[in-house]
Amino acid sequence: MKRRALFAALSLLGGMRLVACAPEPVPDRRRELLRSWGSQFLLRRYQTFIEKLEALLTAAVALREAPSAELLDSAQAAWRAARRPWKETEIFKFGPAEEEPLRFGPKIDFWPLRPASVEAVLTASTPIVLDDLGAAAKGLPALEYLLFSPDALEGFTSLPRRGEYLELLTQDLLVQANGLYDAWNPEGGNYLDELVGAGNTSATYTTLSMALSEVVNRMAFTLENIRADKLEAGIASDGTPQPENLESLLSQRSVLDIEDNLRGIELLYFGDRARGILALDDYLVHRGYQLRARVRQALDASLAALGRIDLPLSTAIALEQALVHDASSVLAAFQRLIQVDEIGALSLSVRFNDNDGD
Repeated sequence: MKRRALFAALSLLGGMRLVACAPEPVPDRRRELLRSWGSQFLLRRYQTFIEKLEALLTAAVALREAPSAELLDSAQAAWRAARRPWKETEIFKFGPAEEEPLRFGPKIDFWPLRPASVEAVLTASTPIVLDDLGAAAKGLPALEYLLFSPDALEGFTSLPRRGEYLELLTQDLLVQANGLYDAWNPEGGNYLDELVGAGNTSATYTTLSMALSEVVNRMAFTLENIRADKLEAGIASDGTPQPENLESLLSQRSVLDIEDNLRGIELLYFGDRARGILALDDYLVHRGYQLRARVRQALDASLAALGRIDLPLSTAIALEQALVHDASSVLAAFQRLIQVDEIGALSLSVRFNDNDGD
């Protein structure tokens, strides 16, 4: 009896030890991750974008009132400065940015540039009514044409309508940018809750996996769009340069736009603790996956390949085609890493790119 009692006690103690040594469940940090991406990354960059557009409006008014080379330079610099926070957020090209009835994306950045649409407004004799204009005659690309075309200064000097158009376009951009910010803002349309409230209050995403999948797949889509629409579209299948297809053609900011896109991916993957942006990599580590070194290598290789394009992209598509194709290939490897290893590690589903070209 004593032996049986001792054996039972030891068995119970062993069972308690097994329970005590069992691995703790992996904490589900997806909601916290999505919240930081929406509030600390996206909304903060939209705020910065709005601030840069306000500076652009000030520069546009000054240029309209007294056209000069110096004021044109200031307005061009302000346009370039507004591009960075906007292009960093390209991963979030869904929801209010693309879906009706809001669809703010094309209202802000419909590209490639359609010069004929802008010229039609400049040469018309009727008052400029923005509500009557199509997307190709508004937004950042139309502003780029007004500010960066070779005859820009002469145009502002000889045609007051150009300055009026510039000011109206910038005012409209501010309206659209504020609308997009309000659509995501918890105190406004609160689309942020569609992500953060996935599986609870969201009408769009029935599970947290769906919400996380949206953003992670968009990282891969961004890389695919860079390759197809921003690099390869500049070169026809027979090698003929097609500069009219490039983004930010006249400002010669095409490669910088791409680098800003990659900066957005970098911030979401590696995070920024000082700014409260949580890292996707940390969540992967909690799940037992070590992809940090490979993602860093792929990102650095992509930036290095872009850096080897030492001419404006509009020139490189004619004189450095091998470098352009090489950059596209390196970005393709980065895309595969996300779509195969990263999405697999997160147990998400690979989606098809729904990019519509604007």
